[in-house]
Amino acid sequence: MTRRRRRRLAAWVTLVLVLSGVGYAVWLARSPASTPSAGTSAASASGRPADSTVTRAPSEQVPAGSCTPAVADGIPVQPGVATPVPDASTSRQALAGLTVAPRTDGASFCRGRFGPDTWPDLDANGCSTRQDVLVRQATTVSTRAIASHGGRCQEAISGTWIDPYTGETMAFTNLKDPAQAQLIQIDHVVSLYNAWVSGASRWTDAQRVIFANDLAAPELQAVAGAVNFAKDHAGAEAWQPPAGQCAFARAYVEVKRKYDLSVTARERDALDATLGTCPA
Repeated sequence: MTRRRRRRLAAWVTLVLVLSGVGYAVWLARSPASTPSAGTSAASASGRPADSTVTRAPSEQVPAGSCTPAVADGIPVQPGVATPVPDASTSRQALAGLTVAPRTDGASFCRGRFGPDTWPDLDANGCSTRQDVLVRQATTVSTRAIASHGGRCQEAISGTWIDPYTGETMAFTNLKDPAQAQLIQIDHVVSLYNAWVSGASRWTDAQRVIFANDLAAPELQAVAGAVNFAKDHAGAEAWQPPAGQCAFARAYVEVKRKYDLSVTARERDALDATLGTCPA
């Protein structure tokens, strides 16, 4: 190989190496941050503390696209005894005092912000919220002691219940059978979605968990699963039960009053019309 050809070859090699280095630098600058290794959170990898906060300031909005489930740990013991529901006249007065406003923040609704998938035990009696509602609302019930929430619970196994939304009797022989258990569900009189768009989106997670498991307010009802699905998250202007409308409207207004939740104009008018048909 001649000296000239060797010099030309060396020049080409040098150019290739330079261009390769430039290309790598550009790729490195544009590539995303490396993924933390298994067992290392993205927060710790960045040097920032992980976001393990359960509650948020009442004025703090949940970030768009964020739906981290809330937990019930650390919430003070809540009352487990139901309080009397006001009569129709008192309910109409309470309804007149509610804030009338459009629903907001519906796009950011997050079911998980009202608590874990399983019912907690906020009144610390050893039984979950579902079990408390089932036992206290039963017409007849057979129970069995089980270990639950760090204690013992008399779990409803069989019995009869009157659906407050239809007036029909529901009878079950084995609520440990999933096929039977799904036929009786716990309804939130003011749905979690309705609460969210009426003010609960601005609550702390702890406040939302308390609301979703409130055994003192008339918020929780054992109803037929099909009725619960039919109601879904509708407000009182779009859905009221085929039976027991007065009791439903009184309970609905009391929950809204207790938690300072707003109503829309249509929601208010529908409730007022129903309460106007109730005995004083």
